Amino acid sequence: MLGTLFLVIIGLYCAALLFFFAGLFKKEWAKSDQKPFVSIVIPAKNEMENIGRILSDLTKQTYPADSYEVVVIDDESSDDTVRIVNDFIGYIPNLQLLSSEGVESSLRYKKRPLDLGIRKSHGEILLLTDADCTVSTNWIASMVSSFTENVGMVIGYSEASPVNTITQKLEALDFLMLLSAARGSAALGEPYACTGQNIGYRRKAFDEVGGFSTFASQVGGDDTLLMQQIKRKTSWQIVFSQDPDSFVKSTPQDTLWGFITQRIRWAADTLLVWKTDPLFFGIIVVTFLANLLSSIFPFMLLNNPALSMILLGLLAKLFVEGAVMFKGTTIFNRQELRVVFLLWFFLQIPYVAFMGLLSFFGNLLPWGGRQTR
Repeated sequence: MLGTLFLVIIGLYCAALLFFFAGLFKKEWAKSDQKPFVSIVIPAKNEMENIGRILSDLTKQTYPADSYEVVVIDDESSDDTVRIVNDFIGYIPNLQLLSSEGVESSLRYKKRPLDLGIRKSHGEILLLTDADCTVSTNWIASMVSSFTENVGMVIGYSEASPVNTITQKLEALDFLMLLSAARGSAALGEPYACTGQNIGYRRKAFDEVGGFSTFASQVGGDDTLLMQQIKRKTSWQIVFSQDPDSFVKSTPQDTLWGFITQRIRWAADTLLVWKTDPLFFGIIVVTFLANLLSSIFPFMLLNNPALSMILLGLLAKLFVEGAVMFKGTTIFNRQELRVVFLLWFFLQIPYVAFMGLLSFFGNLLPWGGRQTR
């Protein structure tokens, strides 16, 4: 009975992964040559070590200088973030520095400064990234080129880089697997996830769904939950940018605790996904159960005939995840991460189960040091 249950769960999980895998073979979408006015919105809290790099990248863009603005929102930093941003005024066309201090809003966490920046910006297209990211000189042009007439949102790829330690390589591979699934599902017209490190949407699409208001109190939601609102409530298409020039690099977490809290915040959105995208919620539940059962059943059934069924299921899981990994590392040119795949495979089984349980506490964690606002 237990062995059969395990195989059913693993079968559903592998079927979902094969769906994502199939989407990874889709060719590029159409491109636009339009040059609308663009607003790059960057929230920052205590980012003095990072903000200079992203602003420096934005001084070198190939996109017409009079067709974009950069809006940085200081979320009550206690370091030199504001001073560093001020040093770039005059070097970046239309650079705005805003402060969230004293702003009354029902929005919490990162959404609060983001909403302020969006409301004060002027672009038809909104591009969002984080203060600890870096972008190529063609980033704006590449992301904007994906906004054909019917596209309301563009999911961008982000990678942890540079990676030097085993821990950083595991983090990078874990993130790549998530975004490989995001790319595959978007390619098949059923986008399920995205990252706030690299995302773009039309102001019209943002306004049509009421911005972040539907999930104002969530710790996250500024990326995936917003995307699901656009998918469910509007007729706009959502695509994944496949151009390497649109890829963003983000700083890997430098501590295990930083990695864990980041992933818990991401997982916290799951509690609302059942309302916004029931099918995706089902995939999340199956993923959790597949890894939870993989964590406990082999030990429960050591001397049980069902053990062979458990091992067969684990082998199927290894094969399908390996296929997604191989294709994903090829598409995103991260072949160097393949060396940690087997270690990732065994570690992510208890890790996914653990994160699934901790997701219930995601709203208790801060963003950038902020806990309640």
